[in-house]
Amino acid sequence: MKHSYQITGMSCNGCRTSVEKALNTIDGIDASVTLNPPVATVTMEKHIPIEKLQEALSLAGNYSISVENSTNSTSEKVIEPVKKSCC
Repeated sequence: MKHSYQITGMSCNGCRTSVEKALNTIDGIDASVTLNPPVATVTMEKHIPIEKLQEALSLAGNYSISVENSTNSTSEKVIEPVKKSCC
């Protein structure tokens, strides 16, 4: 399954790399992250709850993940991350 998620909190390529590495630490996930637009494309063997993805991102920094809404450009945040410094 391939899913796209919006990522907030990235401001540079170092952030993008941190987010990509954090997502790829989860078993069964192959993630690719872009900075502009701030999107993670995640291929997963089986369904992984977004809460688990957010948990990995919170450990990496002040990042949050949300499901991209296909009908418009707004999205709903699922979990607020723990505040940490970037870069």
